[in-house]
Amino acid sequence: MLKKKDTWNQIITSLESDIPKKELEIWFSQTSLKKLEKDLALIEVPNKFIARWLTDNYLTKLQSAFKTNTKLQPEIRFIYTRTLIDQNEILQGPSLLYLKPRFNPLWTFDNFITESNNRLAYSSALEIARKISINYDSLYILKKTSNNYDSLYIFSKLSLGKTHLLNAIGNYLLNKDPLTKIIYNSADQIESDYLQTIKSQKLNSLTEYFNNIDFLIIDNIHLISGHKKSQEELTSLLNIFQKTKKKIVMAGKTPPSQISDLLPQLRSRLGWGIISEIKTPDQQTKMKIINIKTKEQKLQFPDDVTFFLANATNDMKTLIKYMENIKTYISVYQRNITISMVKSIIKNRNKSKISVRNIQKLTAQHFNISLSDLLSNKKSRDFSYPRQIAMYLSKKIIGLSYKNIGFDFGNKNHSTVIYAVKKIEKEKDRKKRVLDDINKLQNLISG
Repeated sequence: MLKKKDTWNQIITSLESDIPKKELEIWFSQTSLKKLEKDLALIEVPNKFIARWLTDNYLTKLQSAFKTNTKLQPEIRFIYTRTLIDQNEILQGPSLLYLKPRFNPLWTFDNFITESNNRLAYSSALEIARKISINYDSLYILKKTSNNYDSLYIFSKLSLGKTHLLNAIGNYLLNKDPLTKIIYNSADQIESDYLQTIKSQKLNSLTEYFNNIDFLIIDNIHLISGHKKSQEELTSLLNIFQKTKKKIVMAGKTPPSQISDLLPQLRSRLGWGIISEIKTPDQQTKMKIINIKTKEQKLQFPDDVTFFLANATNDMKTLIKYMENIKTYISVYQRNITISMVKSIIKNRNKSKISVRNIQKLTAQHFNISLSDLLSNKKSRDFSYPRQIAMYLSKKIIGLSYKNIGFDFGNKNHSTVIYAVKKIEKEKDRKKRVLDDINKLQNLISG
């Protein structure tokens, strides 16, 4: 029986074929396998940021690695303790104890590829980062310039560079001064952390929560849609930041005017500063990105392969992943790059990145229920309908057997899965809502 350390080393080694060495060192060098059972794997990481990053970016790869190396498909959870965090990462203020955020070191201004579709967003982000200066005798102050805007709002579709620019700002500021007090998170997570603090009766308002912060970076601002109390608090916070000349950078998938269920006063406030869009890159831009990345990786793509890849996706993150997969394939099989080879790699990658767990998680999020409720035996339609949808998608997208789907949904009988798939198959042709749910989830799952 392999020890946990040996098992974890095997899993890390198996990830080398799919994750660049530099990334692997950055995100996995301080991780360890603390517990492994049939249904559960506990991985210890240094802090909450690393836990979230691994969950968002590498969970599917880890699930596949566990299955390959242990023949198990456990639920993967990340754990961390404050004792693992360096003391210089904890900053104490009069009303707040918080962890200094860790920005992705790979995302900087220097390696952000600028073109006509994103140049304004890049310039605006760099400008607002440069406007921070430090007065060592008192508080943080801002350089007085004619362009002294207090907020920046970047919007674009998914994976076009918003989060790269937010991380670039954070890396820039912390490189200039490691003591800069920054909060950076997704809007929904900031709201969650704030509500937990309120419940603990430590603070009374969002403005008090951020009282000692110098710079605020909020991603996915659209996720605050419909949350009235949090929107009211955020409006007050933005007004205070504006009066005190503190800087705020926000990002979302649409401009403020198109976010649904947003309070008018917050919608107005989000538009006070600079609003900049990152547009979908055109064919020439994507080909330029491919050429730059291939030179960095010491590869040489034929022109027809470059042209094909540029048409394969508008999602920059996916495009980079395609190139990494091609590089891995070449290093292993020592073959020339052809369009047929690239098509095969893309097809296999798109198929392998979709798992039952991903479908379950996205379905639970879509219907606003917990993953445990989705997998439970609860008969209420609030839970049974999402469960049947997830079973249907698991069959149609991945093509698993009814027996395997049943196992992945809490060891349910295969007849239950057959019933669910047939029921949704009939209802999607008769009920528009069912078809809409399927289409929305398919778009989410396909990325």
